[in-house]
Amino acid sequence: MVHQARSASTSPLGAPAACKALTVLTSADRAEIAELVVDYAYAVDEGAWSSLAALFTSDATIDYSSAGGIVGTPEEIVAWLPEALALFDWTLHSVSTHRVRDLGDDEAAGEVHVEARHGLVWEGVEERMDVTATYQDRYLRTEAGWRIASRTERTLAITGGSFAALADAARRPDRR
Repeated sequence: MVHQARSASTSPLGAPAACKALTVLTSADRAEIAELVVDYAYAVDEGAWSSLAALFTSDATIDYSSAGGIVGTPEEIVAWLPEALALFDWTLHSVSTHRVRDLGDDEAAGEVHVEARHGLVWEGVEERMDVTATYQDRYLRTEAGWRIASRTERTLAITGGSFAALADAARRPDRR
């Protein structure tokens, strides 16, 4: 871990800063955080729930409420997701355009673009439901490596067939 001392009153660009020293994220740190984000997508798609839980700090908060889901701890999310995804024959979460900011003190923030496809048969018709979203993340370096300390999904759109229209309406009751 590399620390670079900075003034308590200014950031590297001369703006006010809240911390006295910031950890400098290395290329290896950024690669590990990027791998963490991809591992999350695969764990959800593969139903690898214990692997999914291990990607988070034990006290993390995960917020899927913008998609009509729950807010919970890793333990609560892992208990809820199998039932929430049971209707789908398959899911395919694609993550891209990942921005990571160093927050100092072994902490980073990230924003990830997400396209999540969900395949299902609804009323006898094969459909796809596509969710376009961003993940707003906070990462912490732990003894086990970088982990997600918080994740908030910001759902931008749910599109597809009849089921997608119902899911979109359910998450946005103000637009019914």
